[in-house]
Amino acid sequence: MFMRLVKVKLKPDALVGLRTLYDDRVIAALQETQGCRYSGLLQSAHHQDECISLTLWDTEEDAVEYERSGVFSKLLAEARPFLSESSESKIQLSHDLTLEYVPVPEEPVVNKFPVAAKSDPVSTGRPLHNALWLRIVSLRIRPGGMEEFKRMYEDQVIPTLRKVKGCRHIYLTESAERPNEVISVTSWESEQDAVNYESSGLFDKILESQRHVLSELYQWKRERDRNQKGSAATSEDLTVEHYIVIIGKDFT
Repeated sequence: MFMRLVKVKLKPDALVGLRTLYDDRVIAALQETQGCRYSGLLQSAHHQDECISLTLWDTEEDAVEYERSGVFSKLLAEARPFLSESSESKIQLSHDLTLEYVPVPEEPVVNKFPVAAKSDPVSTGRPLHNALWLRIVSLRIRPGGMEEFKRMYEDQVIPTLRKVKGCRHIYLTESAERPNEVISVTSWESEQDAVNYESSGLFDKILESQRHVLSELYQWKRERDRNQKGSAATSEDLTVEHYIVIIGKDFT
């Protein structure tokens, strides 16, 4: 299985329009695309102008063929009216030879992740689109530690999360572009279920058990933060992001 994430920034009050386009055009197109198993539009819980289109594929080749077909480019062009322009501008000469400032469109960020481990739907057996909340955790693994981390995730993390109230789906993905980066994606019945999991201390306990396979820079940060007041920011920090599922559909 293969996961594809497309991150975009929206113009003010553009969410309703993008949701309608996603429902009418994007989901319909992907449902007819070979190998696509799921398509969903997610909105960041902390940055309301940020959305992600999450798709699941049978194989990486299916996702690549989708891009090559031109369908993605066509759908992106239809979504342009709802997408934000960046703060960057370019200066060019107009036809009457006066200088003009032209905003540079905010380009979508496309990330691709082979799925390294996953669980079957937990307890209810309901499809992914019925989940209301997604939690995405990004981690950096030390060189040589990836296989051990994947074994720990499959043998320990997945069985533990399957017992947590409200946790529905569990995926571990490897970055196709950034070596030694993994993304853990979990879906939840509600925001409160995800918050309860974080506040219970179980997430920290899992993280501590994985510490020896995380990057050395991250281990240094954890040790420093434990012994000193304040927090040090590094290029290899763990990040936790929350997303509301706006609309989604399984094609299985």
